[in-house]
Amino acid sequence: MKKYLRWSLRTRYRTFIVKKYLRWLLRVFYLIFFQPTQYTREVEGLHLPLLTPTQRVRKLVKLMPGIIVLTLLGDYIVSLACEAYEIPFSWFGAWHGVTFGLMASLGAAYGTLAHGVAVGVGVGVIVGVLGGVAPTVVAYGEFGLAFTVALCAGHGAGYGVADQLPDGVGSKVRIGPIYILFGIALGALADGLMGAVLSGVAFAAAYAVMYSRLITYLFDVVLAAVTGCIGWLWPGGARRAWRWCPVVWDEIIWLPLPFAGGLLTRLVRQDREEGFRQISFVAAQRPLQRRAARAALVEVALDDLRADSLMRMSNIAERLGWTTDAPVNLPSELEAALPRFDRTAQHVGQYFTLSSPYRRGEALGRAVAEAESLRRSLVAARGPYALRLLQTANEWRRLLDRENEWVKALPAAVREIPNPFIFGPPVGDSEDNVFTGRRDVVRQIEASLLGAAQAPTLLLQGPRRMGKTSILNQLPRLLGPDFAPAIVDCQNPAVTGSEATLLRYLSRALSEGLRRRRVAVEELKAQQLAREPYAVFDEWLEKVEKAMPKGMRALLCLDEYERLQAALAAGWGAPFLDSLRHTFQHRPRVVLMFTGAHTFQELGPAWTDRFISARRMRVSFLNREDVELLLTKPIPEFDMTYAAGALDALVAATNCHPFLTQAVAFELVQLMNEAQRREASAADVEEAVGRALVSGDAYFVNVWGDAGKEGQAVLRALAAGETPPDFPAARAWLREHDVIGTDGDFAVEMMRRWVASRDLKFQI
Repeated sequence: MKKYLRWSLRTRYRTFIVKKYLRWLLRVFYLIFFQPTQYTREVEGLHLPLLTPTQRVRKLVKLMPGIIVLTLLGDYIVSLACEAYEIPFSWFGAWHGVTFGLMASLGAAYGTLAHGVAVGVGVGVIVGVLGGVAPTVVAYGEFGLAFTVALCAGHGAGYGVADQLPDGVGSKVRIGPIYILFGIALGALADGLMGAVLSGVAFAAAYAVMYSRLITYLFDVVLAAVTGCIGWLWPGGARRAWRWCPVVWDEIIWLPLPFAGGLLTRLVRQDREEGFRQISFVAAQRPLQRRAARAALVEVALDDLRADSLMRMSNIAERLGWTTDAPVNLPSELEAALPRFDRTAQHVGQYFTLSSPYRRGEALGRAVAEAESLRRSLVAARGPYALRLLQTANEWRRLLDRENEWVKALPAAVREIPNPFIFGPPVGDSEDNVFTGRRDVVRQIEASLLGAAQAPTLLLQGPRRMGKTSILNQLPRLLGPDFAPAIVDCQNPAVTGSEATLLRYLSRALSEGLRRRRVAVEELKAQQLAREPYAVFDEWLEKVEKAMPKGMRALLCLDEYERLQAALAAGWGAPFLDSLRHTFQHRPRVVLMFTGAHTFQELGPAWTDRFISARRMRVSFLNREDVELLLTKPIPEFDMTYAAGALDALVAATNCHPFLTQAVAFELVQLMNEAQRREASAADVEEAVGRALVSGDAYFVNVWGDAGKEGQAVLRALAAGETPPDFPAARAWLREHDVIGTDGDFAVEMMRRWVASRDLKFQI
């Protein structure tokens, strides 16, 4: 009984060992012939120290039983083929071939030219099979040809992908040329010149067939077609069908596989997360089939772009988030179109988010404009997917036009009053219908610049929130094509970082201003200004003058120029101002304009000494006619009206102050929309003024802080109806900044009310 148990245990153990060995052997052969890079990672240790030649030989010895079995199987198949065609086959030679093949494989594994164990297996099998037909081949004097075919076929089968895969896995030295030379030499020895030629031809044919795996390609195509059809006929089975696709288990398929990209696309439709995971796998682990991954991503992108409603269109940006880090490069026409589709979708999303019908209409209008611009660009685009993208853009435009017509068809009672008034930021150059007045300032600028042989340095000065920056934004339209305005915001901390930084910003602003006038001038780089920045900037201005057409001048506007005081405090501001004065005095085609709330006299001799001849243009309140035009017809579709006394009440509260007029008008339109009325009364204006005192509190706080303690005392007394203290300097500052008028009282009624409410808060 004990003997039987021991025998049974030994038998089971041996069976277990044999099964384990067979599983290992089959997996190694599978990896060698179908996934050599995976074989290198798992068996030969890609991320570990590579195997030594001795270790490779040991692994090959472990593979010897499998090599012998494959060799004998190959000999048997060859013998059947030889028998069918009545070709002599020598089994004695076959056994010699097996022995020689084993020795050749050991040599291949030990050397470094044959890629180690992988090619050793191929050489061993094919040379072993060759041994059976060698006597016949030798009889025909073509042993060199046959031996070359065996070697290159072994190389191609064993490691056909070689250095074409990532990181050149397994590629030590390309040995194809060595094979052809070796085969030619053997062929020449066997049969002279004819043998050499035949050996070279045989090498090329055998190497091409085995290296590109043409032998198995037909099978791969059929299997890919079957799996693709399964995925198409049964969309729910795309995931299961993909597992059998040759791309999954064979990494050496050089030629394209039909249906592989389509199957990946259907897999994404079935399971989006798994589909993208498989696309990333193909892109990273199957570089020879990246075309399938790319085709799948393109189809997914086109699917995601399809929209049958505006709500779906608004979610496009979220669905296309994967395109920012796609595993493969998308076609150029798709790369160019996707950001524009995304912007259109974001405008549509804003259309659904906004509560004001007028602002919603603006967002919808921007979406329509973006979609139309996209269509025009796709009409001229080239590429295999341009037409399909254009069809999608046309569908988007139809949806947007349908929504736009529906919005316009709404009854007037349902639509809100459009609110074009600007609360806070300066009026841009595209909002010309909202910008009004300032003809006096424009005339002064025209008189100073247009037609003058030597234009003076200009100072556009006025209190804060009087619209100075808005005037600058209108200069390209007001001055015409003969001037190229360039605006530098000196409030940017980076501007005053160093003299080189400031000069670089000046060159950037000038180059951008000239570019809007179709004059191409490259801005200065930081490296150019590292040494002798003033000399480099002066030479650059000379190039600017030469690049400008005859009669054109550049206008450099330094907005909020008072911030340059930081440069004076840092020590490099004085040389900068000297260079600025000198440069613009000697370059009549480049004009300098300062814009700020202070005069040069207020900033001190550092400014008055250098710009003593500068022409000052003051910006103050608007006139009554301009304000009435702004309030009654800021844009063509504005349909709010004013009851008797309402306009007078608004003008009385703001005294035509640009910022406060816009603020009160903005609040008044909001109030009318809330009340669903279109005619504003004096009481409505009064309520809007109260709202503006709260929403515009930052402006009043800024004026209060700039007035100083003496100025605050004067304002407090005026608000209380008392005689103000005698502070001549403070009163002069308040008059200069339009806080009080020439009569000594508040220039703006809203300022009086704010100061009075402030003192009331402190008393409480």
